[in-house]
Amino acid sequence: MSASSLVTWERCRRDWFLTRRLGIRVATHPEMLLGHIVEDAATGIWMERPHPTEGMLEADSSWAPGHAGERMAIDSLDSLAVWLRTLMRPIVDQILAQAKEAWNNCLWKADGRDVSELKREKLNAMVKNAIKLQIAEAEACLEQNGGPHLEAFREAGDPFGTPAPCWEKGHGKGWQSKGEPCTWWEAWEIARPWAKDPRLTTAQRLFHPDGWAAGELDVAHRWKGTVQIVDIKANRGHGRNHDGVAHQLRFYQWLWHETRDHPLKPSNRVEEGCVDAANSWHLADGFVHRAELIEDISAETERLKSIHFEMSSSNMEDLNLAATEPSEEGALGCAICCGTHTCDYPRGGQEQPLHCLIPTIENVEPIAPYGTIADLPSRVTVKGTLHGHWGPIANHYGDPVIGAAITAGDKTAVIEEMGIDQFPELHQHEGEVVIVNAAPGQWRGMIRLYLDQESEVIPLSAAEEMDITRIGLIPTRANICGTVISRGQNSGTNAKGKGWSMATAHVWDGTGLTEVVAFGMGRSETFDKLQVGDQIKLMAAEIGWREGTPQLRIDPRNTRLIVEVPNSKETQ
Repeated sequence: MSASSLVTWERCRRDWFLTRRLGIRVATHPEMLLGHIVEDAATGIWMERPHPTEGMLEADSSWAPGHAGERMAIDSLDSLAVWLRTLMRPIVDQILAQAKEAWNNCLWKADGRDVSELKREKLNAMVKNAIKLQIAEAEACLEQNGGPHLEAFREAGDPFGTPAPCWEKGHGKGWQSKGEPCTWWEAWEIARPWAKDPRLTTAQRLFHPDGWAAGELDVAHRWKGTVQIVDIKANRGHGRNHDGVAHQLRFYQWLWHETRDHPLKPSNRVEEGCVDAANSWHLADGFVHRAELIEDISAETERLKSIHFEMSSSNMEDLNLAATEPSEEGALGCAICCGTHTCDYPRGGQEQPLHCLIPTIENVEPIAPYGTIADLPSRVTVKGTLHGHWGPIANHYGDPVIGAAITAGDKTAVIEEMGIDQFPELHQHEGEVVIVNAAPGQWRGMIRLYLDQESEVIPLSAAEEMDITRIGLIPTRANICGTVISRGQNSGTNAKGKGWSMATAHVWDGTGLTEVVAFGMGRSETFDKLQVGDQIKLMAAEIGWREGTPQLRIDPRNTRLIVEVPNSKETQ
């Protein structure tokens, strides 16, 4: 569970299943690219460490270097704000350059839209407000004489185990002697928040100790002796419905509380305190939304656990794509949308138009060797000797899961959890067993069995008259044809510093829906050039599973992809 998935669930469970569980995306609009870029720009501004004696070069931004001008003196928070505003032009140039690069790399762009529509005036306002809001924090810190951690900062710098990111390492040269009043420079240093470091390409998430929730919050101010969580929004705040961001902020409040005793958390030299504020900063107009906090953390834990269980238990049948009238009945029911129509993102509600993530397609009887998506291999029951326990180690999505192996005769299959904590009791079993309701698949040529809440491991003696599939006969590949209805991609760096990439295409054939994934070398030119609306044929794709739903994966050695272009020859 993440903050964004919870927000979608609270708004519309059907939309959550389609966009979060199945991963169907919508076409990219230029504004959708700004969020992370603007967050990095704001953090880059707050990371600046001015020299109180030497002054600073105008326009000399560490986040967007190469534009240094004349040196100017800085002797107060007011003059610091003036200098920071000289960084506006290079920073906005950098935002526009990164947005253009991201736009050029988009697999699926909204019709009629272009990155050139992003206006410099709007970005100027965002930079100004990022400066204004953090300067206000520093002013409040100065008024409170540096807050309760002043002497700890003076003694050895940032006293928190996870320090606020800063462009210059070290203790700095502006700290005063013990007992002296706090200076403007010290207030700026102390008020600097923890934020996602723009220099790091790996995710900077908080993970719940039990593994079923995670979140990547933007900002945490800690200088008051308590914690104030902030979420950065690259939009206007006035006149908006803030229900969604309130759910998001309260989730971060809960997750912060739950992770304070995490065994991997670095220790602090000071008392951190609890979360006493959760706000969103809307940089387009400087609006601050203050969310109501959770009063009973224990009750919220039970509520979120219940939601997580409902999420994990939801399946395609609950979606009821054949429904013709809205209904709140069922796990994924909704009073507003039904069938292939879902609540509009991001606002929802009766006054908003519905959108159709799944187009209307007539069922076409596939010709051999192709089958329908609805007939993709489902669950199997196998027997054998369980051995080779391992984990938790990262699966191919980076989730820490546990696994083992099962052998029958000369055939062996790898077993692993479908996701984090999906089958935590796996290692409680060994010897001859029967694995019931395993999701069959293949990964890198090896038979794979995925276990989740629907799976079970029982002694061989309890199998009785169960229909057992021989390991060597487990279906691991599929041939399907259909229409591409969504495109997506992702990339990053794993914990070992190795880069990774993946691209996806959701395919619908009128009977069912599946996600096709290409990892790394599987991303051929043909696959990356797929467009929404293309008719494709896929042969010998590896069957995989994610979050209880089947998935097809491109094997670069064996999978064959054919794109049927109207009035043209097929392309492979």
